[in-house]
Amino acid sequence: MSRVRPIYDPLRYGYAVGRVRVLETKLLKRSYFERLLDASDFAEQRRILSETVYGGSLEGALTANDVEHALDAGLSALYQDFLETANLPVGIVSYFRTLHDYENLRGRFKAEALGIPAAEFIGPLGSVPAEVFAGPSAGLPRSLAAIEAKLREALTGEDGSIVIGEIDAVVDRQLQAELLSIAQGSGSGFLAELARLGIDIRNARAFVRARIRDLPAASAARWFAPGGSVTPAEYAALYKLPLADAGNRLTALGVFRGLDPEALIDPARFDVAMDSVVTRRLHVARMVAIGPEPVLAYVLAREAEARAVRTLLVGKLAGVSTDVLRSRLRDVA
Repeated sequence: MSRVRPIYDPLRYGYAVGRVRVLETKLLKRSYFERLLDASDFAEQRRILSETVYGGSLEGALTANDVEHALDAGLSALYQDFLETANLPVGIVSYFRTLHDYENLRGRFKAEALGIPAAEFIGPLGSVPAEVFAGPSAGLPRSLAAIEAKLREALTGEDGSIVIGEIDAVVDRQLQAELLSIAQGSGSGFLAELARLGIDIRNARAFVRARIRDLPAASAARWFAPGGSVTPAEYAALYKLPLADAGNRLTALGVFRGLDPEALIDPARFDVAMDSVVTRRLHVARMVAIGPEPVLAYVLAREAEARAVRTLLVGKLAGVSTDVLRSRLRDVA
């Protein structure tokens, strides 16, 4: 395993951590999410958020697409105005941009498989503008074009078309491997830990999906990436068990120790369970006095907060009940 050299430079991180301590006070408290849950309609939710960092971007939003664009714009501003000016090593900034590059590549493949414009699946948070991702492959930077070609080869079926059912597994496996490589080379042990945690979460999600679909063990085995606290071999052994028994065994392994096994194997509750694991680690990172940990923890907390706001606003527009939305509310406070 690559050795990660810790980086704790007071001169380098003092200013960024100082900004984080101020910005953390503006993160939404649980009371805001309760108010959003209890709001009578979307207009009231917008009014509640008007006094927060989301107020300006949501002004005039009327549809779910408006909400998506507004929250993406807010995260884009976070990256440009904070993350990329926080004097972090290049590898740490690259980690976040790479994640969204792969999400945009995923979107390109899904759009192609469905026969719809790629722009509908492309966000603004990658390393190149959204319009570049939405355009022809020849317009992508060389490194991204090479990744797309590699993924395309793995996703192309015998008839020459993209196999839509394989997109998530293939893209996720390559994404997690690249994020781990970036993190190990960044000098941040915390980022490397997050990358390994991402592998754990991705593998567990793949395991649950494969078991629910009752895929053959041989087919499912290739979905599990190395590098997490639970090995592909351990997943292969668990795959032979009934799903409920596998859930009980999995919650005695690695980062999943102590989780509710029923939540872990329930697709509707899986993300909430996983976010609780990440949130616990972020709370620890926030306590570090000087270093990249508080900076990274703040950016990740803002991303989680934006996802929670998106869930509540889009859910309200779709008429989802308050009880269901409450069950989906992620622990970001």
